Amino acid sequence: MLDEDNPLLQAYDLPPFERIQARHFSPALDRLLTQSRAQVADIIQTQTPFPTWDDLVLAMDEIHTRLEGFGYLLRLLTTTRAGDAWARVALDCSDRLHDFQASLKRHPALFKLYQRLASSQIAQHFSAPRKRALEKILREFQQNGSADLGLLKLRMKEVQGLFLENLHLANKAWSQTFDDETRLSGLPSSFKQQMALQANNAGHSGWLLTLSDESFRIVTHYADNRLLRQQMYEAYSTRASDQGPQAGQFDNSDILRQLLDDRHQYAKALGYRDFAQMALEPEQATSTEEVLVFLRAQLERQRRVFKRDAQQLKAFAAQQGFNEPQPWDYPYLANRLRQQMAGISRQALSAWFELESTFSQLLLIATQLFGVTFTERQDVPTWDPDVRLFEVSEWGMVIGYIYFDPFADSNRDGFPSTTTLRNRQITAEGRPRHPIAALHAWLPRSSGSEPVLLDHLQLRILFHELGHCLQHVLTRAEYRDLSGITGLSRDTAEFAGVLFEQWCFSKQCLVRISKHHQTGATMPGEVADQLLAFATTQASWESAALLRDALFDIELHRTHGDGRSVQQVFEHASAEVGHLPVSANERWANGLDYLVTGYGARVYAYAWSKEMAVTVFRRFQRDGLFNPGTGRALRESIFAPGDSRPLAESIAAFSAT
Repeated sequence: MLDEDNPLLQAYDLPPFERIQARHFSPALDRLLTQSRAQVADIIQTQTPFPTWDDLVLAMDEIHTRLEGFGYLLRLLTTTRAGDAWARVALDCSDRLHDFQASLKRHPALFKLYQRLASSQIAQHFSAPRKRALEKILREFQQNGSADLGLLKLRMKEVQGLFLENLHLANKAWSQTFDDETRLSGLPSSFKQQMALQANNAGHSGWLLTLSDESFRIVTHYADNRLLRQQMYEAYSTRASDQGPQAGQFDNSDILRQLLDDRHQYAKALGYRDFAQMALEPEQATSTEEVLVFLRAQLERQRRVFKRDAQQLKAFAAQQGFNEPQPWDYPYLANRLRQQMAGISRQALSAWFELESTFSQLLLIATQLFGVTFTERQDVPTWDPDVRLFEVSEWGMVIGYIYFDPFADSNRDGFPSTTTLRNRQITAEGRPRHPIAALHAWLPRSSGSEPVLLDHLQLRILFHELGHCLQHVLTRAEYRDLSGITGLSRDTAEFAGVLFEQWCFSKQCLVRISKHHQTGATMPGEVADQLLAFATTQASWESAALLRDALFDIELHRTHGDGRSVQQVFEHASAEVGHLPVSANERWANGLDYLVTGYGARVYAYAWSKEMAVTVFRRFQRDGLFNPGTGRALRESIFAPGDSRPLAESIAAFSAT
């Protein structure tokens, strides 16, 4: 295949999704690897006498940019397109690309050149962003280690993949079919419609219930059938373990032990006390001890709320005839209590938040706050008919793009997330490359002609993920290593998402974005009050679960080798939190995907970033939730610098404006 016939080898501002086929990837990767090897050799030869910023850092950035762009498209298309051809592409290209990228991150000659540049006289006069970029590059070399450690790192990658594959198989292996609709009493009609569609697709009549995060949430919160709640709870809480209905079939226990052993060995080889210490090096927290102090302070702050909610729920449970509520009863009872205290149901509240109008309002808020315009580009093909593209511009000039991918895919596991297709970058010739973000909302599809209606949690998800997208496209950082959200520390990366969630707890914002899907009316203030009462009643269970998982995660990686099993560490963290109900055979750790998706020893980042987000949001509450001046200060002080300075410094700059 000629290069000019392969869209992956052509320059483009937006990926030409309509032209990319599976057959293009392998020859494109062959060409990219050949070119990159020759260019790296040339850079080493020409830079050895005297390394410079443009001809070392920016030249290598060009190579990394091409490889990353290829990798983003490879992952996106091989996970969203079905068929043997795409499966072969994933098998052929993924490891080859990863191995070459990993080799660049531990290349001894390149490492020496970066070290020489960083210690040179001219580097003393570099701008703060250049110094920060060099610091990040050198840390990545240090944490990738030697070629021997590269083999260990590759094994860790493979083990993480096995963990997720087992979780996927466990999810797929469990299901229930129903012919009697009375057994589904209490479930939202939209969810039952999805179940009916799933049953039809599987060749069954009636309704089909599968195992997923959304199914677990809906069934445990809304199903009147206690046995159904119990079955769902037991299946979900024992996924990929030696317990529950699939005991031993897809057990992650040995895989998790192997991963922890390898992480500990890897960290020790690089001179760290443990993996947690290594994972925290780029974070704002300075030590595992600081993280533990922070989490336990959060826990003590919540104790009074935990006690109040537990007593309140216990009294309500007794009124409802639950003298000894079980773990699968707690979400259900809490939801019933929310409805009673708010005087309104989830379904009635969701009627005000139809996906299309809500997302449009959300973009209008971003326009008002940040002075940018979002224009939907219907002339540009995307990778799926449901995916929409929004061009972000300022003063008539394009500054970035956001793809909006709204719906879950029933054929694969997934969760709401933001991915990036390109970081902002100013080339050596002074030309900008516009950043591209993709918002994967992972919302359930509607059935028939019914619109997609959002509950409060789904509303928060939409705000959260758009926050990530805005942070990515509104940066003015000039260097690839500083501009992209995927290069941020975890406690910095979660900040924007958690910050934007705060608007969902504002009556003024809820009224503004609302529009009843049948009448078109704006939500009355008293209904907004009911929604906030619903959202904040019995909310401590979510907080407790986050603190439990964060404590477990940091302790698991900090104390590995002390003789305790993974389950014992989890039980200890659960007991320390003390608020959550527990059943004997739960094995939550075996299905905790945070452990293998980049959050190992850093689950605490959600709680940490919330502290900073709440501090920043207080200024919006004081100045006005949609105040353009405050929005501009947020953009200039926090989003624009990217990772050119620590987030704490950016927040201090925001507070000083």
